[in-house]
Amino acid sequence: MPRPNKILEPTKTYNLMLKQVQYDKLESAAKKMQKTSLEQVAVADLIREAIDIYIEAWEDEDVAED
Repeated sequence: MPRPNKILEPTKTYNLMLKQVQYDKLESAAKKMQKTSLEQVAVADLIREAIDIYIEAWEDEDVAED
């Protein structure tokens, strides 16, 4: 059975290399979050969320400079 699609808009695949220690910390966080969540939490979910937070902060900063 395939994994359900969590992203309901057009996507782009990107290959990312992380330090092992970074991945291990994200994996640990994902496992802890999985225990209290009603859906699967994967390392990729945490990375996507971090990217969204970064983009939002960058856009807020960019708007403040205008």
